[in-house]
Amino acid sequence: MPRGLAEALRAGHAATPRQPGVLAALRGEDWHWAGASGVADAATGRELRPTAAVRVASVTKTFTAAAVLRLVERGDLRLEEPVSALASGAVLGVLAEGGYRPERMTVRQLLQHTAGLYDWGGDPAYDAEAFADPGHRWSRLEQVRWAVEHGHRLSSPGEEFHYSDTGYVILGEVLERVTGRPLAAAYRELLPLRELGLDSVHLESLEPTPGAGADRAHQYVSGTDLLAVDPSCDLWGGGGLVSTMSDLTAFVRALFRGGVFERPTTLATMLAPVAARGAEGRGTGIYRIPLGSGRWWGHCGSWGVVMAYEPDRDLALATTVTRQPEDPDERLHPGRALVRTAH
Repeated sequence: MPRGLAEALRAGHAATPRQPGVLAALRGEDWHWAGASGVADAATGRELRPTAAVRVASVTKTFTAAAVLRLVERGDLRLEEPVSALASGAVLGVLAEGGYRPERMTVRQLLQHTAGLYDWGGDPAYDAEAFADPGHRWSRLEQVRWAVEHGHRLSSPGEEFHYSDTGYVILGEVLERVTGRPLAAAYRELLPLRELGLDSVHLESLEPTPGAGADRAHQYVSGTDLLAVDPSCDLWGGGGLVSTMSDLTAFVRALFRGGVFERPTTLATMLAPVAARGAEGRGTGIYRIPLGSGRWWGHCGSWGVVMAYEPDRDLALATTVTRQPEDPDERLHPGRALVRTAH
């Protein structure tokens, strides 16, 4: 195990003094390290522990994409299948109201953010509305409707990359309808969460909280404590998972090392470059992350989480800051400090 990781994490935290806390984990072939710096609760000063779990936001998309690709492996779904044959009539109706043509959108395009869908998750007005009524229970259909009513079609399907939570909540519905199971059960059917020992990973409010996921770190967005906001504001496939950093490293390492997919060609599909304008460095539910030397693949979450893997060094990393960064690049600072130390 590389030395000096705890010191590097503390130094990285000191360089971002507005952050209440920082969590991190690294995992290699025969070693694992997890650390924490700061407080878990800014109000009480409770110490942050390495085993604390957080809402991982859009890091969930890598799990969603992997689950969809497992359906493809099983022959239960085709990447070129039109959304019109898979989504519910209610969702299709809302999309049609917005001028979208779901019969021309494919599963692949939803996965790769090339369906031209407006992103409710990237609109500050959505956060303002969700935080103004923190007890509101959002449905998938409400979020799709919000995107239709507050945005517009961004491109024809397949032409351009436009990051879209809207597409991933539709994929969450596809997972449910193809498997015949609720979303949490669909993940567990398609992904080896138990076999990999991912004891903290769960869809918050859709399944019981496991003991390993009960020690929660508070996360803060624009002065709001996320634990006071109903998790449905980011739940239905584009976000929603809760995890420790250690479990994220176990998942992403397994993803690359044959522990999630049955065939290597499925991972190759996931890593293949997206053929659309503006999609440089993008794969399917995963993308290149500039963490330092090497070819880091993974996903980030807007509230501060980073999950990544470097195949040449067989090194998995997960970090989070606990206050949403004003500059998205700030969420990469802890990981970069750890990568330099682990080099």
